[in-house]
Formats: sequence, structure tokens, C-alpha cells
Amino acid sequence: MSRVTAAARRGTAAVRPAALREGALLPARTAYRRAWMRRGRDITRAMTRASCLVVAPHPDDETLGCGVSIMRKREAGTQVTVVIVSDGAAAEPAYLPPAELIALRKEEARRAGTRLGLRAADIRFLDVPDTLVGEHVEEVAERLAELIKELEPEQLLIPTSCEGHPDHDATNAAAVEAVKRTGFSGQVLEYGVWLWTHWPWTRGYGTEGYTPRRMLRDPMDRIREVRPLLVGAKGYRSRQAYALAAHSSQVSGSRAGGATLPRSLLAATRSPFELYLESGALSHLNFTPGD
Repeated sequence: MSRVTAAARRGTAAVRPAALREGALLPARTAYRRAWMRRGRDITRAMTRASCLVVAPHPDDETLGCGVSIMRKREAGTQVTVVIVSDGAAAEPAYLPPAELIALRKEEARRAGTRLGLRAADIRFLDVPDTLVGEHVEEVAERLAELIKELEPEQLLIPTSCEGHPDHDATNAAAVEAVKRTGFSGQVLEYGVWLWTHWPWTRGYGTEGYTPRRMLRDPMDRIREVRPLLVGAKGYRSRQAYALAAHSSQVSGSRAGGATLPRSLLAATRSPFELYLESGALSHLNFTPGD
């Protein structure tokens, strides 16, 4: 994960108010997510059996978004391959030269993968420049298509189309294009990472004011419009946290002085279910340039 958020693009002055607002909204956000999950459909058994290709925009997104499912699959002997699209060189804080940070993040990804039950060979790196995935969608789509043909997975796990992070949204677009090119007929599911920093008030990624409609009506729409797909996380969250800790450059309190992940994002990794959506289920919330 590289923190190129809307707040960051508008300047650091927006960061503190945004953090304060996030803290204030966290209890309501958690309550809405629980209400959404009550409408969900449990796919734990089917998820465990399906071989898959996990498409992660940055090192650590696979752990944050799909860690529970990866562990369940590997425990059952199901094949999982993780492809990490960007090189992670724009991670914050940038305390190392880019080449050294890239090498470190690859090492962290392999360590985290081991903790999730993966082998080193199960993790592929595309090395697209961090923050610039949107400029390489064609290339990424072609390389993902090659992996789909090589691995023949039964399932693809990709970031949601409305993450609001440029690299994540571009990764989704590239994966969808790869599916079209290969005629992939398996299951394509979307997982959230940055989604949880704006859901259920997804509207302009924080650029629209918090009107009564946005505060009260939008969350109800988010809960009713789509039924999420749920993978049971009981007994796996502590191991997921252990895997996330391997991404020490990205985790607060590490020896490397890693950044602090948003509280709303981390809260999603402590819920009783890991949540997925059918591909395109939230495409009506997609962000447009300038959001």
C-alpha cells in the first residue's frame, strides 16, 4: 500500500482534520459494516476450495484484503498465487533510496507470504512504478492475462473498482481487461482496502461536504444495494496481524519507523468476516478524475 490519498494530493494541511474526522466516524462506520455483514452470504467453504490468483496493487494489500482467505486456502492445500503490481517505491515514510525500499518491500512481502502459508514461488512481482499504475494499465493487463493463461486459476481476487486510490483503481481496470482478453470464465471477486476509509459515505472521496443526505441516507443505500460475500475470520485474525507485521516498513512502531495505517482500514481486519463483492458490484461509486 502506498499512501497517495486525496488528502495527500490536496496538501498535508488536510491530513490532521481528516484523521480527527476518521476517529469520530469510526464507531458509526463499524456499526454500518456489521449491519452490512448481516445481509451477507457466507462463502467460506467455496472460497477455501477455489484455486486463485490474488492481484495486489502494492506489497501488503494482499495481507490486508485477502489474508484470511489465503490462509484458509493454503491450509486446505489449495493453490494460491499472489501478483504484486507496483514496486512499492513511493511508500511513506520514504526513509530509504527507492532501489533499497523496493528490495525491502519485496523481502517483507515474501516474509508475510510465508506467514500466510505461501511459498516464495507463489509471489510474483510486476515492478510497475509505484503511484503510476494508471499509466501502465495496458501493460499490466497483458501481464495479468499471461498469468491467467499460465496458472489457470479458478478464481481472481482483485481490489474494488471504487477504492479511491489511483493505483488500486487502475489495478482493478487492468484485471478486468485481462479477464476480457483471456475469456476467463472463473469467479472474479473484489476485496476492499482503501474502500474502508470512505465507505459508507463514498462520495467524492471526502471532497463533498457531510450533508444530511450523505450522513444518513447514503449509508442505508450502501447496506441495501449489494449483498456482500463473507469468509469466516474467526481464529485467523491474529495470524493475519502477524503477517501484516512482516511489512515492517508500513506498520507503525516498526524498527524502520513505519507509517500508521488508517484506523478505519485496520478496523476491517478485526471484524468476524473478510468481505468480498462480485466484480463491478460497486462500480456506480467509481471515482472520476479530479475526485
